[in-house]
Amino acid sequence: MLLLCLQSLARYLKWWLRALKPEPNPSAPLNWRRIFFLLLSPFLLAVQLLHWLGLFLDELLFPNYRKIKVEAPVFITGIPRSGTTFVHRTLAHDAIQFTTVSTWEAVLAPSITARKIIQLAQAFDAKLGSPFAKIIHALTARAAGDFNQIHVVAPDAPEEDYLWLLPAASSLILLLAFPDSRYLAQTAALDTLPFRQRARLLDFYEACIRRHLYASGKGRRFLSKNAAFASWCPALQQRFPDAKFLLCMREPSEALRSQLSSLAPARRLFGTDPSGQVTARLFEAIFKHNYKALLRFIKNTQPGEVALIDQADLRNAPKPLLCAALQELGIQPNDPLRTQLEHLKAHHQTQHRYQASARSEKISEVGVYLKPCYHTLLNSPFRVQAAHSNDDT
Repeated sequence: MLLLCLQSLARYLKWWLRALKPEPNPSAPLNWRRIFFLLLSPFLLAVQLLHWLGLFLDELLFPNYRKIKVEAPVFITGIPRSGTTFVHRTLAHDAIQFTTVSTWEAVLAPSITARKIIQLAQAFDAKLGSPFAKIIHALTARAAGDFNQIHVVAPDAPEEDYLWLLPAASSLILLLAFPDSRYLAQTAALDTLPFRQRARLLDFYEACIRRHLYASGKGRRFLSKNAAFASWCPALQQRFPDAKFLLCMREPSEALRSQLSSLAPARRLFGTDPSGQVTARLFEAIFKHNYKALLRFIKNTQPGEVALIDQADLRNAPKPLLCAALQELGIQPNDPLRTQLEHLKAHHQTQHRYQASARSEKISEVGVYLKPCYHTLLNSPFRVQAAHSNDDT
């Protein structure tokens, strides 16, 4: 863990110093937004140092977390913008069976030590009528801004656990802040990382799961949602042989357009890639890699371990489709989840509207290139379909 800590802090420092160079950089020009973010970067680095301090304190104060066994975790992944958030937040209603990461845990408390401190502060705040909690919710909603129309952000909401990887300088969101980093691009194509780096990163992620189960999830299954984990599936399956995978799919060009549009607020926040061209090229490559990675993964997977859902089917018949997926994976929903499933309704159109892209032609080319792979995935025996859902193949 010490080696990963030092490597991660060195990466953060390297990215920051490189970003300060006065030479013109089309992917991250030194405009006022970029300068503002870079001025905040030492604070962000200090936060990661605090996280590492908490993680090291865990080894002294809560060493028994290492004895926790991660049993039959469920990983919701696939292609970004394909319904992973909807599936995750639906299944998270079954808090009897599952435990998952909330936004505040992922961002503020990757360590057990930090969680205990924050929980004490929350208890004190509750006795005062929760004024600080109300302020935090208001600030979160304001900071999220337009992004809330794409992915609702709230401190207590179930969230992607890629935010756990911020102390390890391996969260994909950082690629929007430092688009020139080859390492960050490789974290979205895990099999391209050198073996030792990959092993250290997986060790760190597994330790995060153990900490979470120790602190709040004993006796429950860990529920993960990470749309950037498509290439991680083989490694996760090797780590957790009894794991279940719920893979969400979407037509490639639609998914890529939605992904690039959803990343625009982050680009503005970090002051990077004003034209969007660099981000588009990066994610076109990631999409090409990950559709193929998922195809390789299911070819080496046994029935009952994977359920594959297409977003078009999910919109048309969410309740029967999710029921079929859970049945395929051998998961019996408890009453809270059954109730939530009963209230699901079809949504034939997404509320998100794509922003115009100068690379529309290239995106279409990527879609055509990946179409055979996409259809092979849809035609696999792992795809679940409700009796009356539409087949768009």
